[in-house]
Amino acid sequence: MVFLSPLALFALAFALVPPLLHLFQRSQPAQIVFPAVRYLRQTEREAERSIRLRHLLLLLLRVLAVVLLVLAAARPVVPAGLGALHEPTAVALVLDNSLSSGAVTGGRRVLDDLAARARETLRAAQAGDALWLIGADGLARRGTPQELLELASVALPDARRLDLGAAVPQAARLVALAGYARAEVHVLSDLQASAFEGGQRTEDGGTDLEGIAVVFYHPAAEPPENRGVVAARPQPSVWVAGSGAVIARVGGARGGAAGRAAVSLALEGRAGARALGGAGDEVVLAAPRAEPGWRRGTVELAADELRADDRRPFAVRVVAPAGVSLEPAPDLGAFLREAVAALTEGGQVHAGGDVHVGHAPAAGAGAAVVFPPADPVALGAVNRTLAAAGVRWRFGGRVEREDTLASGEIRELAGTRVRVRYRLEPPAGDTARGVLARAGGAPWLVRDARTVLVGSRMVPEETPLPLTGAFVPFVGALVNRVARGEAGILEAAPGAMIAVPERASAIVTAGDSVRRVEPGAVIAAPELPGAYPLLAGADTIAMLVVAPDARESDLARESAAALRARFPGSRVTVTTDPREYAALRFRGAGRSELTGWLLAAALLVLLIEPALAAGGLRRAR
Repeated sequence: MVFLSPLALFALAFALVPPLLHLFQRSQPAQIVFPAVRYLRQTEREAERSIRLRHLLLLLLRVLAVVLLVLAAARPVVPAGLGALHEPTAVALVLDNSLSSGAVTGGRRVLDDLAARARETLRAAQAGDALWLIGADGLARRGTPQELLELASVALPDARRLDLGAAVPQAARLVALAGYARAEVHVLSDLQASAFEGGQRTEDGGTDLEGIAVVFYHPAAEPPENRGVVAARPQPSVWVAGSGAVIARVGGARGGAAGRAAVSLALEGRAGARALGGAGDEVVLAAPRAEPGWRRGTVELAADELRADDRRPFAVRVVAPAGVSLEPAPDLGAFLREAVAALTEGGQVHAGGDVHVGHAPAAGAGAAVVFPPADPVALGAVNRTLAAAGVRWRFGGRVEREDTLASGEIRELAGTRVRVRYRLEPPAGDTARGVLARAGGAPWLVRDARTVLVGSRMVPEETPLPLTGAFVPFVGALVNRVARGEAGILEAAPGAMIAVPERASAIVTAGDSVRRVEPGAVIAAPELPGAYPLLAGADTIAMLVVAPDARESDLARESAAALRARFPGSRVTVTTDPREYAALRFRGAGRSELTGWLLAAALLVLLIEPALAAGGLRRAR
């Protein structure tokens, strides 16, 4: 038997009240014997036996009424049958061991509480049950109670993010298709509100949980206020002359106890700048001088209740300034010339033949960045020059349509719009190779060997990019990194699917082990946060930075009302009480709460007691 409110059992002490009242009401009247009434003594002895029995019955009824009321308040739950504890049931356990489950509340990790509930359910399961366990990786593992118990016992906070909005319908489909008369979904989670942003609905607008019993359990304690480093972005994206900075963004709870804390930078183990930052702040941290090459570092925040998001990796390419030659064609535009001049003045580039910028590759230049001409009639000559230089891409027709640029390798282009562009036509049968940025889904920036083609001129009439603060860094990235054939920095969440650069043949994973990859293939990112080199032969051509999803730092909890609204048609129960959760598991398969029966019995006793007492009074008269 399980009591959902065991503290109510302390009220059993009130069962002593009726016996005490009976004892205090007893009295010994003075005895006066009259000869005339001696013949009544025999009758009196017989009446005393009846009175004592009635008083004892009244005492027992009053004690029983108190005991029944107290037990009803304690809400006992017992197995409904005398055989097995429950009928065979299909149960899917969603154990949310995502990064946020490592938060500490009351001196204990959230995951420790959740895993304890999972183990209790698995111990109560029987061989005839169908059981699944879904963790942060999103995989549904079916097994025996003992097999899944072992998995739940070794669960640790995982940097991967569990989308509960998708995991709950997934679990519902599993139990619904199992063919069992009884089906339940148990969600053991801190119930982050942002974790329900996904979700799946059927064609008729409903969910996959129609009629399914869904039990949500979360710890009773409020989520701690939290800070976390949710972004670390080198500025500029390529560091020239060994100097640069990192822009770090702090996320999580705003204000309150979280407040502001120290944010520090380290590059290759050497300490950089420190600053104070609170949730929502961006801080600029100067880095120590670094030698040319790919460099890795971290931005770290002072420790709080969730340590896993207080440290974020980053990577940066440090290069020697490129030698740039600029074609004298007037239609390149003043903005491009001023950007190259600014980079030269800042020591980011110098005059030379490493990279040629103009309308066509230059003889003897190591690399080239090619822009379309202002006059469409000149496109034919440009394309012939590109073909003579061995470049397979060519400029196509003019497109006048406003589109947004998207690029995974050049951060400066994020969100930029283009109004006029020329189609970039790929070699026959090869539509994706070499594409670095797209406009409206079509190639806008491509690289073929060491020649880069840009789909628009750098003038405000064709794109507002020259009018933004990202323009000079963009030009610097073009000549210092992109034209040199380097892919740059790729970012991914742990375990996410990513497309590796076309030249990449291997990735260096944890422990400096080398894993072979197919160029351009889609692979799963490592599960552990860090910066991982991507190799072409023995050369590093890019870095893959794996960092937790920024939303894991926001521990705000979804409300019970929102959960019920999110999964209409299902029987949703939300609880924070381990005992109530124990009663809810396998509830539809054989467990009963006795509260109603105990209240009915107490009412019956309370009706019998006055009737018995009244009968005794009438007889006494």
